[in-house]
Formats: sequence, structure tokens, C-alpha cells
Amino acid sequence: MTEKRVHRPRRPRDTAPLTADARPRLATGVVFERATDDAVWIALRHGVPTSRVSLTVVELLRAMDGESALGDLHRRFAASQSFESFVSLVQRSRACGLLEGGARTMPGRVVYRPPFTLQIATLRAPTFFGGVDRMIGPLSGRAVLISVAVLLVLGVAAAALQAGELLDVLATPAPIAGLVCLVIVLSFLTLLHESAHGVTLTRFGGRPRRAGVMLFYLTPAFFVDVTDGWRLSDRRQRVAIALAGPAVHAVTGAIAMTAALMVRQPVAHQTLLLLALSCTGVVLVNLIPFVRFDGYIALMSALDEPNLRSRSVRDGADFLAHLLFGGPRTGRSVKTWWSVPFGLASLITPAVLVLFAVDRISRALAGGGPVLGLLVVGLEATVFLVGSVVVARALHRVLRSGVSAIRFTSVCIALVSGIAIAGGTISLPVSATFGFTSHVDGVVLVYAGETIGTTVPDGAHVVLMTNGILANIPVGDGIVRPRRSESTTVPLDAILPVEADGARIPAVIVAGVDISDETDDLPTAGQARVALGTRNLWQTIWASAVLSPLSSLRDEK
Repeated sequence: MTEKRVHRPRRPRDTAPLTADARPRLATGVVFERATDDAVWIALRHGVPTSRVSLTVVELLRAMDGESALGDLHRRFAASQSFESFVSLVQRSRACGLLEGGARTMPGRVVYRPPFTLQIATLRAPTFFGGVDRMIGPLSGRAVLISVAVLLVLGVAAAALQAGELLDVLATPAPIAGLVCLVIVLSFLTLLHESAHGVTLTRFGGRPRRAGVMLFYLTPAFFVDVTDGWRLSDRRQRVAIALAGPAVHAVTGAIAMTAALMVRQPVAHQTLLLLALSCTGVVLVNLIPFVRFDGYIALMSALDEPNLRSRSVRDGADFLAHLLFGGPRTGRSVKTWWSVPFGLASLITPAVLVLFAVDRISRALAGGGPVLGLLVVGLEATVFLVGSVVVARALHRVLRSGVSAIRFTSVCIALVSGIAIAGGTISLPVSATFGFTSHVDGVVLVYAGETIGTTVPDGAHVVLMTNGILANIPVGDGIVRPRRSESTTVPLDAILPVEADGARIPAVIVAGVDISDETDDLPTAGQARVALGTRNLWQTIWASAVLSPLSSLRDEK
């Protein structure tokens, strides 16, 4: 039997500017349900809450049948408001996917969200967190808050007593045994962090719809979808859901900092301090409100402004488009004075975080040989390509918004020319990164592997530093002296910010160092940076991002 298929014409997406003659239509799969507060309704798309709206907005959206003109709907539902404010509300609804032309694809098991987020999820999260909630049983919220506050106070006091040791911990190589334990504990804490979101939402009566693992801004992590929290009428509950995750890291960091006061065994003491500092860093980063971290979710919940970041980013992008290209003025999606600054910060912060991560990874793996060099260059190339695509799409949207093609082209040429000229005229110091270690005939510069392609100029100034896991402290300086290259083995912390008793790896001696001032504090191994003069910005980026990581490959050829 032959199956007969009925071909229906695909409805075009309504992405045209909203005018008085526009006829918006409620998207398929959108329903509304009353929240616990009779004055508030929840808009759901395919069963997933997207925003909290009033009854008037519900009636307006239900009246959008694709036949009624926007001007008529304005006079019917919001005659006392300006048409610009009314259009802004409709735009927000379309951006949430409530109207045709907005986002349609609902999150499933595998989701990619540009520019740097990939999620792999299970859809059975409600069952799991419901079971965890039943296991926990009755628990007083006040008792939890008091316990957390006491632990945090103890942690802050312990940190003050150990302030002098904290920088040293970041600037010295981590013991490999402690580092392995640290990675395991932090991975487990990340799981607890996300589980805390889901358990708290479940405790308040919500349902975490998805949970899983993701690659978030080049970092692997777990995640839990708590959008169902918008069903809760109490803002404090929604804020508590967002902050439950950072609270896990904050409490763990406080406990680790307090325990470090009592545990004086060197490896355990250093590992506890690293754990406390790592947890503190996680909390601080999570509270950044300009990226979709927990701090942003808490702020959005406290203000009761769904999709705050995407709406403010749109306001910031519209501001830039109007300022640079003469784009049309549109009503602000977020009716606050800080909408544009918040949106611009939300555009810039992800780029800064990614560049910082790439720079730190590149420095940590510098001098690590051809394999790690290829890894660094591959990471840099991926970030560059994704960033280029994001910028190209943004410019394409600006061009389609109706700006003058002549002005658009002129501004783009002026911006590219200005950046190119600035990069060619700004001079920056250039340095090459090596390891150093004590040898039978003094301090020598080393490079991991069997060959070295970077020429170390004789007489160049070299700064010797600790090879810390997050910081490098200068411990001496000197002048490069010529020396015949030879293969050797060096301690692990001469190449990587990790130390292990007796562990040595193959390396090449590339030069000697005449120490300027002899010091008893010079470590047996560490990181060295050799000054190579000054170059313009583009030459500096090319040398540090490409030539230096691939130097060993050039020589092998």
C-alpha cells in the first residue's frame, strides 16, 4: 500500500519589522496557565515556561490570529500607551517564541547555543530530582541559612589568617597528587552545584525538565534546566533556586579554608588552599550578571524580567546599529536606564572570558612541545572562526534592518582600516616562554621535546619566574648566553605548573643564563620569559599565538 502524503505550504517566518499593518500570529504550541497568584499567568511553549505575564497580555496574545492588524490591537488593548511601547511588548513576545517568527526549536537531548555552548541532556530529570527530594525529607530553610552563614564567616576568618599563603599557592606548582584530587573534587562539586538547583526547584514545587553535561565557553560542566521556576510567584524562591548552586561552592570553599588552618601536611595543606581558592573563583565567576551564569538568573528573577539578557543585548545592539550605521530607532525592550549599558556589557563579557581562558591555557602549555603546541593553535583557530561567524551574522542583521548600504559599507571600511592601522602602529614588547632549571654549569633554558625551532638571541634579557598554576612571580633575571643545544631531562615543573617528586621529562637545553643577582630563593625549576624586542600588535599576536606554539614543528621539518 502506498502512503499518501499531503504537502502543505510552509508558512514563512514573520521576521519583518512590526508596523501598524503587521498581523502577528500566536505560535503553535503556546498555552497559558494561571500561576499561584491570580494576577499572574505563565506563558508556556510546548510545555516549557517562557515568561510571566498579566491577564491583559494573555488576552492580547490570544487575539493575535494572523488576521488582526497590530494597529487595531493597539487601540483595543493599550490605547493609553504609545504605539512604540506596545510594539516593544509584541517584540518581546516574539523573541520569547510566543509569536510566529520567534525562536521555535525547543531544547531536546542535544542543543547547540552559539557561540560556545553545547548541551547533552536527559529528559528524565523530574523523576531523579523528585527522588532526591524525598530522600532529603523535611528540612528547615532557616536552619540551612544559619548554618551557611556560620560556615562562611569561619571561612572568611580563616582566609584572613592565611592571606600571606594564598598568593604563594597560586604562584607555585601544584603537587600532582593534590591536583588529581582537586580535579576529582571540583568535578563532583559541579555535579552537586547543579543538583542543588534542581533539588531547590523541586522543593518549591517546580520540575527540572532537563539535566546533563555541556561544553560551556570551552569548559566542560553539568547543567540543570530550571526554567520551570517561572511558575513560582515568590521572587525570593526563584532567587534561592539560582543561588543554591553557588552556595554549594561557597560552603565547600569555607570548609576547605578552615580545614587548611589545622592541616599542616604540605601537600594536603596546599591542596586545601587550592580547593578553597578554586571554589571562591567559581562563586565569583558564577555571580557575573552579564553571562547566563547563576548571578544573571538571580538578577532576572529578582527583577521579574524574563529573558533580561537577550532583551538588553537587543537594546545594546540597536544602540550600536543606530550610532554607527544610522539604524532605525526602536523602543527599548527593557524599560530601564541601564538597559543599553547592561546589553553592551553582556556582549563584551563573554568575549573577555573566552580570551582570558585561551590566554591562560596558552601560557600554561607554553614550551610543552609539538603536541601541546598544536592543541593551543587549534583552540585559538576555533575561537577565531566562531568569533568571525558571530560578527558576520551581526553585520548581516544590521544590513537587513534597512540601513543605508553606502553608510554601512563606509563605516565597515573605516572600522577595518582603523583596526588595521592601529595594529600596525601600536608597538608591544615580545617575549618567548621557556622553562628553566639548574644544570651542572648553571641555570639553563629548556624546551619540552627533542627539537627547538625558536632562536634565542644572545644577550637578551630573561626573567625567571615561578611556574604557578594561575600566577607567575619573578624570582630573578639575567642575560642569555650562547650554549650548545643538547638533549636532557628536566623536572616536570620546568615545563608545566605541576610538580612530582622524581618525575622528569625529555627536554632540550637551548641556552644558558647569566644570573644578574645571585639569590638563595631561586627555585630549581620554573618558567622563563626571554625578551625579543618590540613588534607591532599584529606581529606580536602572530608570534605569540602561532609561531611560538609551533616552533618545535618548524625545526622538525
